[in-house]
Amino acid sequence: MVALGLTALLSLVAFTALNLSLKGVRRGQAAAEQFQELRVGQTILERSLRSAVSGFSNTRNYFLGEPHQMRFFTLLPLEAHNLGGVYHWRALLGQDEGGRGVLAVEQVKGLEFRDDQEAVEIRQIIMRGVTALTFTYGQGGEEKQTWDGSKENRLPDWVRVKLTLAGQGAQEWLVPIYARDVKIGQRSP
Repeated sequence: MVALGLTALLSLVAFTALNLSLKGVRRGQAAAEQFQELRVGQTILERSLRSAVSGFSNTRNYFLGEPHQMRFFTLLPLEAHNLGGVYHWRALLGQDEGGRGVLAVEQVKGLEFRDDQEAVEIRQIIMRGVTALTFTYGQGGEEKQTWDGSKENRLPDWVRVKLTLAGQGAQEWLVPIYARDVKIGQRSP
């Protein structure tokens, strides 16, 4: 009877320790997945912004930036098999089907972009669990809440992304735009 009681007690202790270990592993895996999603989403956004272009030689400087969304032309598509051409991008703070915040991107090949949801060729969530997202735009040392490339007569020099994910502290990174004055159809000076 005593041996049975001790065996039950040891089994309970072993089960509790195993259960706690498995919960720790799950939390670690979830944190690693969230970190990986953050890293991939950041890379996608940075890669596309760094290759932003003004547009064709007959268009004005195009870059529309607001605190929670931005629209711009880039030479890099979301999917590698679609290489070649100009892509109109829209990056925005949106919601998934469960109402949770996400950083999403929409892409249309070419210079036309309408608010018609059917015209969007690719719509992709690049980060989930976003609780706050703000874009700001800069030229030199000046930072602005909005940016209109046709009014500024240029693209911004950089975009600051401030992002907070559920259960994590705020993330912030500065993305320089390298091809800011290049218009497709014209040669670079």
